[in-house]
Amino acid sequence: MALQDPRVRIREATPADANAMAEIQLAAFGTDVINQLLYPGEITEDAKTKAAESLFAPPEPPHQSSEPLLVVAELVLENGPEVIAFAKWSLRRESVPEEEWDVEPSVSPDMLGEGSNIEVFKWFHLTLHRKLRSFSRGEAMLYLEVLVCAPHRQRLGAGFALVRWGVDLADRLGLVCWVEGSAYSYRLYMRYGFDDVTVVDLRVTETWGVVKPEDQDWGGNLALEIGRSLPVGELRTVIMKRLPSPGSLQL
Repeated sequence: MALQDPRVRIREATPADANAMAEIQLAAFGTDVINQLLYPGEITEDAKTKAAESLFAPPEPPHQSSEPLLVVAELVLENGPEVIAFAKWSLRRESVPEEEWDVEPSVSPDMLGEGSNIEVFKWFHLTLHRKLRSFSRGEAMLYLEVLVCAPHRQRLGAGFALVRWGVDLADRLGLVCWVEGSAYSYRLYMRYGFDDVTVVDLRVTETWGVVKPEDQDWGGNLALEIGRSLPVGELRTVIMKRLPSPGSLQL
């Protein structure tokens, strides 16, 4: 595992952190093709506000039976701590019936704020949600919704520490963990014991007319044992699962 900088500490997030967390999320995905399609122009102040508000919003179907757990990584500096990364986990302590889990998340035209493309959100995020639901099927679990780090504060071990916080909790509760691994997070999850379950291959170029830049990784080398060779113009995300470690306590 990567070493964690001794100045990095983990704590629960509070609403006072929302603006800093939203800034990190938008910056972390800044050059990502999906983020560029979501925000085709300059990210507006309204979009930043909506991103911050969404972090601490109450869960809606199909997540109403889950507890949102937000955790930040702080870098302790001489002039005070700086939030440099965060994770948003969703904890479902007990399994739920199909009528509760097999529900499309609600999507409103203005949920992302001015200047955003809600159709891209529905195309990308709802596709991933459907695939995850089809495999997790309402089981008790801990699901990692978001993991991001400020671009200028990478390689300090913040991402590792945030994932470790979650898998340690899952082990204590005896729960399965689920994540969606991209080209930039897949190997981190593998190092914490996540295994490939299935792939989601999205036809970005055919659907949106965007050609893959040479300096971007769209996941062509991920999960080749279970997925086909990725055609040009497609983006791969991997649904991954981690079983609780043997001997974990059931609370």
